[in-house]
Amino acid sequence: MSRALERCVSIEDLHRLAKRRLPAPMFEYLRGGAEDERALRNNCEAFSRVQLIPNTMRDVSRVDTSTHVLGSDIAMPLLLGPVGYAGMFHHEREIGAAAAADKHKTFYSLATWGSSTPEEIGVASAAPKMMQLYIPADRERAYALVDRAKAAGFTALCVTVDTPVQGSREQAWRMGMPPPARMPLSSYLSILGHPQWLFNFIKNRPIAGVSLFDHPPSPQEMMEAGPAKDLSFDDITRLRERWDGPLAIKGVLSTQDARLAVEHGATAIILSNHGGRQFDAAPAPIDLLPAVVDAVGERAEIIVDGGIRRGVDVLKAIALGATACMIGRPYVYGLAAGGQAGVERALQILKDELERNMVLMGVTRIADVDGRFLYPMRGSVDQRNPDERCG
Repeated sequence: MSRALERCVSIEDLHRLAKRRLPAPMFEYLRGGAEDERALRNNCEAFSRVQLIPNTMRDVSRVDTSTHVLGSDIAMPLLLGPVGYAGMFHHEREIGAAAAADKHKTFYSLATWGSSTPEEIGVASAAPKMMQLYIPADRERAYALVDRAKAAGFTALCVTVDTPVQGSREQAWRMGMPPPARMPLSSYLSILGHPQWLFNFIKNRPIAGVSLFDHPPSPQEMMEAGPAKDLSFDDITRLRERWDGPLAIKGVLSTQDARLAVEHGATAIILSNHGGRQFDAAPAPIDLLPAVVDAVGERAEIIVDGGIRRGVDVLKAIALGATACMIGRPYVYGLAAGGQAGVERALQILKDELERNMVLMGVTRIADVDGRFLYPMRGSVDQRNPDERCG
């Protein structure tokens, strides 16, 4: 591990290191949210409003962070979520992230629009793996990818349902991301100012959506293979008929959608507003967690995605009824900062924080974390700069 990574003691440190190592347009595409970025900021601020009451004078000499989710035993209740275009952030791509997840014995989720194939991820990680799926108008294209993932050893399937259109990520668009946005001169100069990133990008030439295409797809091809606008819960039923493993629906926020998803075959609900990158008026997933747990918690696992930046955030979500949490930006900051070693550093930071805060709470098992630790009154939100806080 490099000295720069060793000096990173928080996800925020990895965020700053990633910002130095990535050209500005690529970093902004990773960091930013939709429109005024209210949902992005609120995801993190909502966690700061949850407080936990610790128990003292308990035997906490041994702490066990392991849990069971999506049909698999994992070392901690923290999954690596699907992030597209990972090859744009580091030349080790999704393969480096999957290998890091394998080392930490937790789930890795491959994005449909990733720059690695299910077969490559199957080789890189023996840990549990989940295939993320956008269902396009051509359903057979999606079914073929599901079959390939199953053959490659993926044990869970995740259908993302909150992208009938792409959110307006205005700041990234101004900087020329993603194509076909036009890059201004300042973006080209930033790319030239990062020669190591540029050399590796040209040398490796990652293809977005390599699982769907064997060539860099045109904007028209990407649109045709993108999420269908006529997606319905019947599509979940049809997938259930083809897939006999855990089936998660990602992007659900309402209790009505959660109930319908479970009725049509989902075994897990991933509460998510796409990291604040889609609908800017969406509430924070953590704020909706109690209602969704009440609605379907006895019939499905509930995974919270969005706003997790500390190990204690995972404990807050579990105290509110979540089965586990999922992260995107935090581990990709690590990937951008140092490839597989950077992702390992991100996971180790969060694991250390998780263990330390369990000790401070007076609990030794994840299963012992529940609503008894919640403080009913909400504190004031964190007043730090939103870019520093939420990244």
